[in-house]
Amino acid sequence: MSKKTVFLFAGISLAASLAADVGFFFSFASSQRLKVFTADAIWNKEPQPSFADTLLVLSSFQPNRQEFIVFGNIIRGRGVPIENGLWDTRKVSLGMGAGKVLSIPVSLAEPGLAFALDFSAGPYFYIFLSNHYTHLEGEYKKEVEAANILKRVQYGLYSCVRLRLNRYKEYLRALDVSLGLHFFLPFSNHEFNDDPKARCHLFKAFFFAGISF
Repeated sequence: MSKKTVFLFAGISLAASLAADVGFFFSFASSQRLKVFTADAIWNKEPQPSFADTLLVLSSFQPNRQEFIVFGNIIRGRGVPIENGLWDTRKVSLGMGAGKVLSIPVSLAEPGLAFALDFSAGPYFYIFLSNHYTHLEGEYKKEVEAANILKRVQYGLYSCVRLRLNRYKEYLRALDVSLGLHFFLPFSNHEFNDDPKARCHLFKAFFFAGISF
């Protein structure tokens, strides 16, 4: 069994074993912004790439306590600027995160609705299980495709806001339905970067729906 498979099952087992609500969430829309950071300025990397990005999350969370997440990301990038070239990319990633949860109850007495507004945030990291590159134009660097796994590890802080419908009269008592937003604030280079004076960070936001038990 590969190390990646062990990593996946270990993460899922840990999330499922915690004495907490277990939720499954999937994104239905996403937004990405690639930014360049130097000592003097911050600007959007041009041209901005186009991404088809899907996020799947398994979350074990306790309201007003903590959250542990295991997530997968299916990514297709078009026209991604890496070094001095443009690339199409296809990737699958697997990651984990842990954060603090703040829950605020919200209720509407007349229709019998009860909500919870959850805010969570904490550190995350993920690795790429697969990487596929197609060079389009500009300078070709073999290192873009051949970079080792340590250069591909992504890490930073995540935050999440979700609105949970946790009671509707006599229905859905054991099932919470959620809508929300996941945001990833990266501290690592998105791709191989040979410039020690500049960093390229890919900020991601996902709108999601899901259920929890």
